[in-house]
Amino acid sequence: MCYNAAESIEATMLSVLNQTYPEVEYIVIDGGSTDGTVEIIKRYADRLACWVSERDRGTYDGMNKGIARATGDFINFMNAGDTFSTPTVLEEFVPAIEEDTTVAFGDWNSVIEGKLLKRTPYSMSRMKLMTPFCHQAGFVKTDYHKANPFDISFKIAADYNMLYNAYNRDGRKFQYIPVTVANYENYNGLSSTNPKRLMEENFRIWGIADKPLKQLPYRLVVLKAKIFGMIKRHLPTGFVVKVKSKLDARRRHFE
Repeated sequence: MCYNAAESIEATMLSVLNQTYPEVEYIVIDGGSTDGTVEIIKRYADRLACWVSERDRGTYDGMNKGIARATGDFINFMNAGDTFSTPTVLEEFVPAIEEDTTVAFGDWNSVIEGKLLKRTPYSMSRMKLMTPFCHQAGFVKTDYHKANPFDISFKIAADYNMLYNAYNRDGRKFQYIPVTVANYENYNGLSSTNPKRLMEENFRIWGIADKPLKQLPYRLVVLKAKIFGMIKRHLPTGFVVKVKSKLDARRRHFE
């Protein structure tokens, strides 16, 4: 997925195209870029399964176009600016996926102002509040994704909505594979820049959009996160990474 990403799309494309795993079906969906992105995509067109550049109704609409075109067994979304961690990561990860798995996921590196912070998934008990892993480190079985495309009425939380339903409504198997899958630029995502909208969309997912009293504990959590975020912006990046790394080592992970 990309839009006006001429500065970052090539690194993302090469991280996919240079994978040693031989059975990669690479589909590029561009939202109608005008900054030279399309020219970069064309440079590698002969190595792509397909590509399209046209206006869409938002990120999740573009992702649904990719889902509709996919013919492989699993789907992974790699947005412009994100990369696979190494050229061999798919060769390590894919053979470990078990036959009855619907969602497979691994570790990832958060990229914070050029510094890498190794992250591991939360316990699946956190699914009631958030996705326990980043989507760049996740792979969803294609037939399930085709039957359950992203609901584009969600502008921020459509991926969480789909995974929440897969886990809670459909009882699908989620499998953790301890491989660092992706490098994820996470400071400017929609969920971090618009926490109020994310919270409102989550209320819809949890079925409490019209229940203010049940919303109160979550609103307090968001307020706390906002305060910590304001403090974090005034701290040195190296210090933030060190603190996050220590907290990550102490919290409960996938089980």
